[in-house]
Amino acid sequence: MSKSRNLALQLIRAARGQVLRSNVQPNTSHPPLSCFALQKHHFGLIESCAGATTDTTHSNVSTARVPTPSDFHAHLCNRIRYAQDRVILASLYIGVGSNAAKLNTAAYVCKEDELLHALNAAARNPSIKKIQILLDANRALREVSFTSGKSAQSHSVASGSETSYSAKAVHSELVPFLQQRNDACGGVFLFPVNNFQLCSILPSPLGEVAGVFHIKAYIIDNELILSGANLSEEYFTNRFDRYMSFTDGGGGLVDFYAELCDILCKYAMRYDGSQNENTRESVLFSSRGDVGRKLQLEESLVQLFNGERFGNVQSEQNQNVTPPAVAYAIPTFQMPESFLGRPLRFHSDVTMTRNLLQSALDHDTSLSVRLSSAYLNLTPSLLSILTKYGKRNKDATTSNGNVYLLTAGSKSHGFAQKKQSKQRSGIINKIKDSIPDAFLSLVKQVAESIIKREGKVLMYERAGWTFHAKGLWITSNDQQQQMNVRPVQQELIHDSSTVVSTVIGSGNYGARSEDLDVESNLILVFNDSQAEKESQDASKIKKLVGAEWNEMCRHSSELVDTKPAERSENSVVQVAVALLKKFL
Repeated sequence: MSKSRNLALQLIRAARGQVLRSNVQPNTSHPPLSCFALQKHHFGLIESCAGATTDTTHSNVSTARVPTPSDFHAHLCNRIRYAQDRVILASLYIGVGSNAAKLNTAAYVCKEDELLHALNAAARNPSIKKIQILLDANRALREVSFTSGKSAQSHSVASGSETSYSAKAVHSELVPFLQQRNDACGGVFLFPVNNFQLCSILPSPLGEVAGVFHIKAYIIDNELILSGANLSEEYFTNRFDRYMSFTDGGGGLVDFYAELCDILCKYAMRYDGSQNENTRESVLFSSRGDVGRKLQLEESLVQLFNGERFGNVQSEQNQNVTPPAVAYAIPTFQMPESFLGRPLRFHSDVTMTRNLLQSALDHDTSLSVRLSSAYLNLTPSLLSILTKYGKRNKDATTSNGNVYLLTAGSKSHGFAQKKQSKQRSGIINKIKDSIPDAFLSLVKQVAESIIKREGKVLMYERAGWTFHAKGLWITSNDQQQQMNVRPVQQELIHDSSTVVSTVIGSGNYGARSEDLDVESNLILVFNDSQAEKESQDASKIKKLVGAEWNEMCRHSSELVDTKPAERSENSVVQVAVALLKKFL
């Protein structure tokens, strides 16, 4: 068996929990996670809103076209509008739109209008059997001003403005469907995650630091789009994110995520369109003491994520399978221990991510890892594994890999204050405004240990854009690195064929993702058999995966100054840093 093939098998087993590393503290009694073999036709393309596609068959990694937020929006709306079987959207929230009098007009005030109109078109289609919208309970019931072309997306209530909230805006578009099919298959479902003690103390929107439903999975008919993007104006316009499409059922992967959404919806509260002052409180605290329903939820999740149910993937070793798998996909899940009062009874996303990274390093110390996060707040356990990559000391002569981290700079940070915003008063607003500086302080703490091992920390700064992409890329050495030649801009993926694994999903690899939010990621391991390389099926997918990282780097600069801020750093930033370490 070739070295690359052996590595792929090792990573698949690590991602499923079949090979366990003691330093990541796995539970050896858990069954392996589900695994899906993907062929070339299971990978879709996010079409360009200009009419072209993101096909990279005849381009190299430097010119491979990465989908934009506008592409994502156009593709999603088009697929929903012409759906024939089902529409399932799981997201933190959906934008409320502009409250335009007629959404069926050609001229939309904002892109949220177009999405809502597409949902309404699907709701009027008699062939549609299921429309299921799953949102975070707290965020979906947060009152916000309507979106406009002038003020763009709203996250709060502007003085004197008309308001709505996500659940209400979406539900109103689904009425034609709900009137015909008033059953559990349709509607808006609100998932309560919050620690009710924290939520009762903190005002909105800070109550969301107590935990949210954070999964982003979009299913239309037989296609699944995984992303970190929510469904609102900025995510459709100028908030950089990742998108990966799986088509033709994805070898069972699409139905797996549809079943996951079904399970979560059965626990969630179904929003019926009624509005009263007690709605938010009753939904947010609905899970308090509800032991029976939580046990039922957990049991359903345990059965779904039990890989033995789908059979193990020993057939992956059979190279006579025609056509051979391009890659193997392992879905993961994360839920806060506080929700159930104990850990889940199957391998968590956090454990499998660490297990994947540790197994890769144990197999080949020359591998490199790249990690992006909108909010870089690495936990000590994850950082301890990442810092094992790269040179251990200045005297090391072996061709070890490196670790590269990429996150939002102060100007492109999601919490950055808008230029037109006036200085806001009040301790809550001051804490929110200080978050970018607080994150920079945390990034500098991480950067010091990364740079010591000849790694890099990159800051995404792009005028008029914010950064929200998250994920992992594991790569082997390219030819230059094998000859101990340091390439220019070594943080780039110069040879996309070196990509052995990537992770895409909702998690940010911080304390919040690990301890507070409901998350789902997908670990993708490429099948690097010689026969598969000759077919070049995986190379086209790898090219786009590598281009995603390189596109982020194109708008990033290396963090060189890791010195902490002067002692004169204001107390508000210090408070924000303390909060971020645990809640973001």
